[in-house]
Amino acid sequence: MRDKKKIFIACGGSAGHIFPGLALAEEIIKDYGDSVEVSFLTTDNALGKSLLRESRFDFHTLPVKGLNIRSPGKLFSFAYSLIKGSLKSMRIIFSGKPDFFVGFGAYVAGPPFVASSLLGVPTLIHEQNAAMGRANRMMRAFATKVALSFPDDTGKPSKNTVVTGNPISALAVNVQDKGVCREFLSLETDRFTVLVMGGSQGSSGINIITVDMFKNMDAGSKNKIQVVHICGESDYENVKAEYGKTGMRHVVYPFFKGMGVVYSAADVAISRAGSSAIFELCAHRIPCILIPYPFAERHQTRNASFLGDRGAACVIDEKDLSEETLLSKLAELMKDGGLRDSMKAAMGSLAKTDAAKALSNEIGRLMKLKTRSL
Repeated sequence: MRDKKKIFIACGGSAGHIFPGLALAEEIIKDYGDSVEVSFLTTDNALGKSLLRESRFDFHTLPVKGLNIRSPGKLFSFAYSLIKGSLKSMRIIFSGKPDFFVGFGAYVAGPPFVASSLLGVPTLIHEQNAAMGRANRMMRAFATKVALSFPDDTGKPSKNTVVTGNPISALAVNVQDKGVCREFLSLETDRFTVLVMGGSQGSSGINIITVDMFKNMDAGSKNKIQVVHICGESDYENVKAEYGKTGMRHVVYPFFKGMGVVYSAADVAISRAGSSAIFELCAHRIPCILIPYPFAERHQTRNASFLGDRGAACVIDEKDLSEETLLSKLAELMKDGGLRDSMKAAMGSLAKTDAAKALSNEIGRLMKLKTRSL
């Protein structure tokens, strides 16, 4: 008889998928201790593999690619990767014999979800975005439990659905002293600080437009602010060089693991509207300008609208993005402390810092696990 219950977590290879998965895994171990064993299934993504190697958890990679409907020519490549991923998933699931399966969306979760279901293993799928993605839509009807980050606005609530929020890494949710964090980042402690980020992979569009905006900003405004820019690995050298031409106080990083430090240092943020970024910004109550990625089924557009409609964020669609529109929004946030305060209050009302705990509770209930005594 096996002592430990096995839980498999499948998630995409970006930090936006890996960090929530790791946050859940850590909470599961915290809640149920040695009675459980957690392993990951992910894509063959360098960043994702690096983050998982640094964790305490074992992981397997699956050769599954996302479906890009804007590139029909890649349909064969997607189908081939799905077949390969399905065969490898079958081997991993059938040999590993998990007691529970968790899928964090993305196509990498599909094959192991099917294999787990064939074995009669209970399953939970988690949807990070305000609009459910294709992979989760296909799995939803067959899942034991469906967890949502945002409230379901379809008007068709299901008895197997629960709203939990999106799990946040402990490294991101940790609120620290603003001055101390600015000193750590080699910034001035009393200067208005703008955080710019485009997701773990970076966003060339946001990188270019923001650097150009800061270059052309008047000298008086430049002297009032400083910038923390997380730009992604591919644009790092160019963005760093371009900031040298702005004459502003700045720090540039390709990627930053301990995001709690960066969030704690910031007064406002300019960001894509991925689910992880949104829930982290809400946890820190940082007034923000969201520029949603316009593709990938427009998930980020729905995410941004959820905050914008509730007064928790300013939203600029990609088609309307320019130096002028971005500077106008930023200047408004800098000048209007009352607006920042109202946005902070709205973001605080939307924050869900206990999402990992809520998901762990659902898993424990479905598996009939006993919470360990502390």
